[in-house]
Amino acid sequence: MISDRHRRNDAVYAEHKAAVAAGEKRILRNTSTGELHSYPADEIGFTPGSGQAQVSTWWGMGILAVVAAVLTVFSVVLLLAPLGQGQSPMWGALFLTAGGGAFTFYAVTLSRQEYRAMQLRKLRGSPKPNSTGRADYWEPAQQPPKPPTVAKSNVKSPDYYLYDINNRPSNGALRFRAGLKVVILGALGYVIPLFSLRWLGLRQWALVFIPLLCAAALVWWFLRFMRRRGVQTKAKYRAHGGNPAGTSDLLFGQVTYKITPDGRWKWPTPSSGD
Repeated sequence: MISDRHRRNDAVYAEHKAAVAAGEKRILRNTSTGELHSYPADEIGFTPGSGQAQVSTWWGMGILAVVAAVLTVFSVVLLLAPLGQGQSPMWGALFLTAGGGAFTFYAVTLSRQEYRAMQLRKLRGSPKPNSTGRADYWEPAQQPPKPPTVAKSNVKSPDYYLYDINNRPSNGALRFRAGLKVVILGALGYVIPLFSLRWLGLRQWALVFIPLLCAAALVWWFLRFMRRRGVQTKAKYRAHGGNPAGTSDLLFGQVTYKITPDGRWKWPTPSSGD
């Protein structure tokens, strides 16, 4: 027998699909009470447990921002400390400064987004989403099967939602992936030339400007590559019935997918942590 909650969740799921088909930006999540709810995109600040942060509140992200800011300040002190002894700056500390500064900016941005989303939920009376950042997908409840007169079963595969073309990652998740890659590539593009030039015994000005140019060139190449990949991915996405509106070419370059042998679009299988 179908429960009342299942009926309500089926209705929410149908409403969500209709809104997405109409071009609205919606995010399907379970609420803190376990029921399904279709949130407007501006009511979800960030998605914990889905490739972004594991914290689920704006103040929790704020704490991470403070920790990262302290680490950034410490790295600057570490960078300039040798000057007091008449030595050259510890240029290797710039890696820590860049990473700490980037994460501070990222955490502050997410904290502000989540705070605004929380205020909108309160204003509109929307329920609080669960802390895992996931929605339990299922197929709408099936009526009890009728005997032999039914020629074909309507029951769908348990992993059917993996083939839902509209179930694409949020822009926030894609921004995080792009930002993380930029930070890693920029750091590698700076640190590797820095130590190579120091080993060759070049002067101090070369140890500053040449690694910076290498890092900038590597980041520039990466952004161009991801934009081109995004254009190609968008074309395939449209060809399979998806609507990429609202996501830039650069962000779409972060999308991962698989085309099955029968021609269907498949999203990556969620990990156990999702």
